[in-house]
Amino acid sequence: MKKYIFYLLPALALASCGEDVMDNINKDLANPPIEEMNGRLMITDAMTATAFTVSSGDYAFYTAVYNEQIFGCGNNQYKNAEMRQTGETTASTTFNNAWNGTYANLLNLKSILEKCEDGGLNEGQKDLSGMARLLSAINWGVLTDLHGDIPCSEALGGSAHKQPKLDTQDEIYTRILSLIDDAIADLEEAAAAGMRNVSSQDLIYGGNLSSWCAAAHAVKARYLLHKSVRDASAFNQAKAEAKAALDAGFTGFDFKAYDGASSMNPWAAFQYSRDYCANSASLHDKMAERNDPRCSVYFCFYDESEGLDPAAEVTYGTPGNLADAQTTYELGAPGWLTYSMATGLPVGVAASTHIVSLAEVNFILAECQARAGEDYSEALLAAVKASFDDTATFGTVDGDAATYVESLSGRLDADPVAEIMMQKYIAQTRDENVEAYNDLRRCKALGEEFVRMTNPQNTQDGTNYLPVRLPYGNSDVSANPNVRKAYGTGRYCLTDPVWIFSKQS
Repeated sequence: MKKYIFYLLPALALASCGEDVMDNINKDLANPPIEEMNGRLMITDAMTATAFTVSSGDYAFYTAVYNEQIFGCGNNQYKNAEMRQTGETTASTTFNNAWNGTYANLLNLKSILEKCEDGGLNEGQKDLSGMARLLSAINWGVLTDLHGDIPCSEALGGSAHKQPKLDTQDEIYTRILSLIDDAIADLEEAAAAGMRNVSSQDLIYGGNLSSWCAAAHAVKARYLLHKSVRDASAFNQAKAEAKAALDAGFTGFDFKAYDGASSMNPWAAFQYSRDYCANSASLHDKMAERNDPRCSVYFCFYDESEGLDPAAEVTYGTPGNLADAQTTYELGAPGWLTYSMATGLPVGVAASTHIVSLAEVNFILAECQARAGEDYSEALLAAVKASFDDTATFGTVDGDAATYVESLSGRLDADPVAEIMMQKYIAQTRDENVEAYNDLRRCKALGEEFVRMTNPQNTQDGTNYLPVRLPYGNSDVSANPNVRKAYGTGRYCLTDPVWIFSKQS
């Protein structure tokens, strides 16, 4: 009889459960499935990931080393990047986390946009859809600028497309600009209707749609500028969008939600955990030649036991120098990464992350004006001033922007575009390294080399070893034959520029 009771008890228990209880069995109610979440809650994570993983993170850390804005040390992966070792620069594992993180963020944004459609949980919330479209454009932009042709139209399709095809960069750029245009339309409609569906969940602008509209024009200016290699008219288009952003009151598309305790700026967090970043002698030489007042903050001394000591001799890593690259805690670091004696943490733990900075938009305007033979002086001064103001949050800048720009008059008279690009490169050292990498490749495709790289490891045995693009992520190289075929041995990263930054054939 006992065995019958044993088998009957579960059935009796199930029969006694209400239908609602049964519906909730095996559900993690503390972490509801994505289809049940409100899109306005999901957009917060999308903003955070765009700043932390996409605009910053491994993409920025490595490109800063390739750009010679940061010296890679620590006798580990950044030493390998500094020495241009192909096991680091072309490996599919190097950017796998950033690759996966960006696609995960795009999947989140896709879900938000679906919720904003007819019948969705957030139907008609144009402010939310506008933000999601703009962030999607940035995420697709970073992926394709760095990797080239990527899964796009068939990506994020789940079981329907387990092995998505690669879309051409030309096709992806069409999608990016369309997303931006649709974002502007959504945001303008939402602003006109007085929508406030996001507000406190918006960690960038607090629901201010005018600021989002201005940011959308700033983002469009960036991606139109990228197209200038393929379409010379893009300079005028980028200029118009930069002006539109500034006229709309653009002050920077910046993520400022780090508190320095429970959340840290990704650059500062990376330095705190690894100490792989040091002063670059290459950058220092370029700035010292110009008596740049930012040198006092850009280059600092660090001693593990004593912290920041302004009176101590500043030390630098020489690009490509193995002995320097093998060191840890021995070289100085930029002021925002140098440790504070008061807290024991990098000075920049609560610093903002620039998604698109005020300086960048003014530099875009100045470059386009200079190329057209127009007066660029106001835009250039505004760009340098924005950089000075940002730098001053980490220490004392020994001078003012106006005096500094005036001191550059000889260089500007000789070649204004060259000096504007140098000033942009310097300004973008703090955390806009991905965009600096894009500029270096864009100008090279135009036959210009305004910022010279000095690392002797860039050329070995007559062969280029400076990556002209980044390798695909290992997750797709392993699982998707389309990506695996494009990846091959990975050596294409040293020989084949991405389409948007390659000379027209």
